[in-house]
Amino acid sequence: MMSERQHLVTSPVVSGSGVMVVHRALESRLPGYFVDPLSPYWGLVPPMLALRKLIPAPITHTLPELGAGIAHSDSTLVVTFHNYYLDTEMLAAASPAQRVFYKSLMASAVRSSLSRAKWVTAVSRFTADKVARHHDLGERLVLIRNGVDTGLFSPAERDTGQPVRVLFAGNPTRRKGAGHLAALAEALPDDAVLQYTVGLRDSATGVVAESEKLVAIPRRTHEEMPELYRQADILFFPTRREGLSLVALEAMACGLPVVATRCSSMPELVDHGKGGFLFEMDNRSQMLDYLTRLVKDPGLRKEMGNYNREKVLEQFPMNKMVEGYRQIFSSCDGLQS
Repeated sequence: MMSERQHLVTSPVVSGSGVMVVHRALESRLPGYFVDPLSPYWGLVPPMLALRKLIPAPITHTLPELGAGIAHSDSTLVVTFHNYYLDTEMLAAASPAQRVFYKSLMASAVRSSLSRAKWVTAVSRFTADKVARHHDLGERLVLIRNGVDTGLFSPAERDTGQPVRVLFAGNPTRRKGAGHLAALAEALPDDAVLQYTVGLRDSATGVVAESEKLVAIPRRTHEEMPELYRQADILFFPTRREGLSLVALEAMACGLPVVATRCSSMPELVDHGKGGFLFEMDNRSQMLDYLTRLVKDPGLRKEMGNYNREKVLEQFPMNKMVEGYRQIFSSCDGLQS
């Protein structure tokens, strides 16, 4: 294993989310990049991060709320916004406890990180625009979209003899729209079933007990997700906010049509009427209409899935994301291009 002195980029990130997937991908593809996993509890009190042993490296690449407390004093700081939580819309949708946390501890930690960071990246145009509206970063703000390993996440022939499987993947929380699952499952055509993952954390907010039409899928590792997508027919994603959804990108790479909320960065991924359908937030009538159309039309599912696969290959390949970060780190004299 590479010793601490050989780390060119150290990446302290919180475990248990899609953020870790992105940073692990960089670790496996950029020499000298080292991920330092953090317990989710560290993220609740960013100032306490100063008590951790700091790993010395020329560059620290982490989240904005963590950077100021965890980057070594001699390290060049690069932070990435995988989402943005400090705007009016997100604060209004948050719980009272979340609002207090976002407006106090997180806001202060983000400001401290941004004042120090050499580069600030965002994973979508939507996220970059949110950041730019709230922080004067100028040319330090760079867009680097998430990418997908299209060799690992690839299509397979689907079994047409089974019920049509509508898949909800991710943590089944309120922000992901899990409260709609039970009602929609019962309203779907008889030849369809709605499957949902229990997520990376033990939090099935808003999901009721299973039925014949609503089936929980045990926790999957990221390495097991391609097979899950290949066994599905449609991705259903009633999210309320996304930085840039890895779930949607991975499903698209596996040739699935996507039915998702028309919000945040989702229109950057799903081309309405070509790669799937976008519904207005919380509009169950639209959700059911679009899902039913795809359930009843296997030809349309295949056409939209093929479109999504080609879009990911062209616009969201892993090497494009990796090269974006490589250029950022090289400008810090941390990695050779």
